[in-house]
Amino acid sequence: MKKVVILGSTGQIGQQALAVISSYRREFRVVGLVCRHGGKEFEKQLKEFKPSVALVTERDGEAEMVALVKRKDVDLVVVAVVGMAGLMPTLAALKAGKSVALASKEVLVVAGELVLKEIKFSHQLIPLDSEPSAIFQSLAGQPPKFIKKIILTMGKGPIAKMTPEQLSKVTLKDIFNRPCWSMGLKISVDSATGINKAFEVIELAHLFKVKPEQIEIVVHPEYLCHSLVEFVDGSILTELGVPDMKRYLQYALFYPERKLTKVSNFVNLVGQQLTFEKPPYEKFPCLRLGFEVLQAGGTMPAVLHGADRAVVEKFISGEIRFTEIYSLIKATLKKHQVIKKPKLSDLIEAEDWGYKDVQKT
Repeated sequence: MKKVVILGSTGQIGQQALAVISSYRREFRVVGLVCRHGGKEFEKQLKEFKPSVALVTERDGEAEMVALVKRKDVDLVVVAVVGMAGLMPTLAALKAGKSVALASKEVLVVAGELVLKEIKFSHQLIPLDSEPSAIFQSLAGQPPKFIKKIILTMGKGPIAKMTPEQLSKVTLKDIFNRPCWSMGLKISVDSATGINKAFEVIELAHLFKVKPEQIEIVVHPEYLCHSLVEFVDGSILTELGVPDMKRYLQYALFYPERKLTKVSNFVNLVGQQLTFEKPPYEKFPCLRLGFEVLQAGGTMPAVLHGADRAVVEKFISGEIRFTEIYSLIKATLKKHQVIKKPKLSDLIEAEDWGYKDVQKT
């Protein structure tokens, strides 16, 4: 029986993780559940799963969360909290030799190199998002020297078809009008601007130890292929399937085993087609930012993350238009004096600096 802690249990990823666990009750025991605010959903989870530890971070704090992930009776930590809250518990869990299923890409965007230094055994860190999970599965443990290129897929929703004039009038209703994935508010805005894909570029560079120039973004409208790996011998491997987070959660929760699914669907490939298009860099310039900050290195990715936090808040509150997001982020990046070999404290300060610099504009 695998003993699991879920950080962010009331969010969409956390709830879906518990739905998977609920379908395989004999395979898992929930040791700890953590959420930010508590409430009815959390109370319902506590009654159903009866964890040994239940934390509400606005009340209990970070230290208690770090202590939870280090417990001897914990095998796997699912990190699905929003923003920077996942950084310290991820580092603590890895240092303690726990397996970590990571959905919070902010952890690798802000402190990827430091996080990977804490990995003690192969595949201790298992990605949860569809694209990095697809690449993780396609690689099947093969070393970075065999990788020629990682091909990162992105979808194509109604916003991608808008004219520049229409883009300047984009609303939150437009942003939630998506064909497949159901996501939270911030990540929905990030996906619409393309910066979520920029964050994934940074995440992939760290996870799979590849250079920025080894990552290529392509548009894939069908949402069947969830990223590809091209190897040095010319072979391309990929992972196909229905766009369903429960499928990736099941893979991570049971890793390295695979189980017959009780929570997702199988895909019928007959009549399906796979198409790939060039990404719309001119219309969505945020797509380039992941490559740019990786080239700059050091504290620059952390500043990008902080700046994005602030611009998303401004857009949601109606202070700025959708088309102003890129220019505000870019202006902040230009001001930053990069620290090339940052400590953890430098990265946290840089992220906060990026946030505050945008806030005051």
